[in-house]
Amino acid sequence: MPILCDSILITGCGGDIGQSICKAINDAKITRQVIGCDIHSKHMGLEIFNKCEIVPLARADDYFGKLKKIIEFNKVKLVIPSTEDEIEIFLNAGYDKKIGETTVIMASKGAISIGLDKLKTVNFLKENNLKYPWSYNVSDARPDDLPCILKMRRGQGSKNLRIVEHELEIDLYQKLRQDDIWQELLLPDEEEYTCGLYRTLDGEVRTVVINRIMKDGFTSYGTVVEDHAIDDYIKSIAININLHGSINVQLRKTNDGPVAFEINPRFSSTVFFRHLMGYQDIIWSIKESLGKKLEPFNAVQPGIIFYRGTQEYIIKNNKKGLS
Repeated sequence: MPILCDSILITGCGGDIGQSICKAINDAKITRQVIGCDIHSKHMGLEIFNKCEIVPLARADDYFGKLKKIIEFNKVKLVIPSTEDEIEIFLNAGYDKKIGETTVIMASKGAISIGLDKLKTVNFLKENNLKYPWSYNVSDARPDDLPCILKMRRGQGSKNLRIVEHELEIDLYQKLRQDDIWQELLLPDEEEYTCGLYRTLDGEVRTVVINRIMKDGFTSYGTVVEDHAIDDYIKSIAININLHGSINVQLRKTNDGPVAFEINPRFSSTVFFRHLMGYQDIIWSIKESLGKKLEPFNAVQPGIIFYRGTQEYIIKNNKKGLS
């Protein structure tokens, strides 16, 4: 694949999503350098990126000032925010498309606004006649049924997630976690899917559906499946949310059919696995942002399996340096 630009900046380079995005870009060989940035240097991004920069917290007053200096010094053509916190801050600052003259790669505004708020997500599904899990603010109501899920309304869905089984827990959490939500526990566990959704600038919707197993909040194992009910359901989400770009839908296939419980308005942590399978949403995003035409999409072959493992890095001499 030819070089498309000289330099790309990825935020959150210490995390699994930022590093997976970088691996996919490196594999495609479409840029001369990939720069990462994060709030610290104690991560394996140093071995994956050409260069890693240290920046303030995204909510800090000088965050964008530091980012702009990195962009200018390295002649960065594209910026890819990898975490939901940064995506929200970019959006609120008006940098969802450009930061100065540099293009920002993010999903469309509506998808971000709905996906960042899990109660908004449920209301969106309901309003568009798509199956949804009952969900309430903890402070506003008691759960319809037990067991149920207690989860954060915003942020990573698996973080601080609890299965609530007893009435006494309801009283406790209504005091301790008033800003969170109760949500229907969708079953069965083994019918959980992570679904990639990419909608091109001309409206084509590209999908991949993976039946997954979670471990410690991450997808540790997955099998690509062909499921027309799920495919129709997630394509309806893409169209009704007016998607442009890439998002990730988490759902379970219940006795009533597929039911989404989260829409992640960012690239998935499985982005590199999917890239290797032929679902190359990060590369499509880069190409379209640069005005390039996309090749026809061939659906990923059902039955492909992936495993997430660990990899060790030993750094004896840091030659890349940090700023």
